[in-house]
Amino acid sequence: MSKKDLGYVELEWTCPNCGSKNTGLKKTCISCGNPQPESVQFELGSNQNLITDQQKLADLSSGADIHCPYCGTRNKADTRLCTQCGGDIKEGIKRQTGKVLTNNTQAGTESRCAACGNLNKIGEKTCSSCGSNLTTSKVDDTQQPVDVQKQSAIRPWMLLPVAAIGMLICVIIGYFLFHTTALSGTVQSISWQRTIDIEMQREVTREAWRDELPADSTIISCEQNFRRKQDNPAPNSKEVCSTELVDQGNGSAKVVETCYYEVYDDYCKYHALEWQVINKVESSGADLQPAWPNVNLEIGQREGQRQENYEIDFSTADGIRKYNINDPDLFVQFQPGSQWTLSVNTLGAVVDVSP
Repeated sequence: MSKKDLGYVELEWTCPNCGSKNTGLKKTCISCGNPQPESVQFELGSNQNLITDQQKLADLSSGADIHCPYCGTRNKADTRLCTQCGGDIKEGIKRQTGKVLTNNTQAGTESRCAACGNLNKIGEKTCSSCGSNLTTSKVDDTQQPVDVQKQSAIRPWMLLPVAAIGMLICVIIGYFLFHTTALSGTVQSISWQRTIDIEMQREVTREAWRDELPADSTIISCEQNFRRKQDNPAPNSKEVCSTELVDQGNGSAKVVETCYYEVYDDYCKYHALEWQVINKVESSGADLQPAWPNVNLEIGQREGQRQENYEIDFSTADGIRKYNINDPDLFVQFQPGSQWTLSVNTLGAVVDVSP
């Protein structure tokens, strides 16, 4: 997604002493004269027009304001001595920045005029600054509200017990799965089973993007669906933009526009022929000579997947232990009566054998 800084709007703050509303650039209350405390946050005001006054913009360029460590007065970031008490503000408290501000009623309730860049409330049909028609703006006013960024209450040290429990669980699972003991066993019996799938082409109905359709498919219907987001324009795409107001810590908010392109494409329902399993043929035995079953194919049929399974029953001091493999070359080595060393895990399953 591409981001672009559009400018700045002035915020407001409410005096905790008298309740008066003050414009963001006012550092002391216009009614009672008290300085804005560090704990009092900035909020969106009724006027969200972009700041054009060059002096105000110059004042904002120094960054977040600093509160005097002696009297608490808000000072510009590049101020050396407090404008109220004359104290050195080098050790003062710098205001926080980066918080995304929202209106109380709805987050992201501003749309930018394409003609002059002025921010207007959602629902306004004409720009309050230049009178242009807002319905032709490229900004998608149906965008979902932008959530206020909240500082997580989770601290890194809180995750330590969770991590410790997770490690303990992994150790326990690893012990049960990988810890083995040696057990002597004698081959008591063997058995094998082999199967072959019989497949035939049948017509199926599937869905896919037009450019991913099988070559021999027949399209039933298509409709335009959202496929992906991307930074650059593309054929059959729609630009979607939204704005955020980011607190700069000096009574202003930076207006940041984020844009991306929604690409739409044909998503189609189609008919196609697909090989499907219609039957299975099977052979089995209890000897060391496994063989594949005979396959009699009819017209339009073919052989599909082959599967084989070999089972060996070992007689041990702890009873019968079963061992399953799919390697025919290994299977023929398990002569009945032969001795083997079994590796048995904590759950009692045979995981490996050796002569």
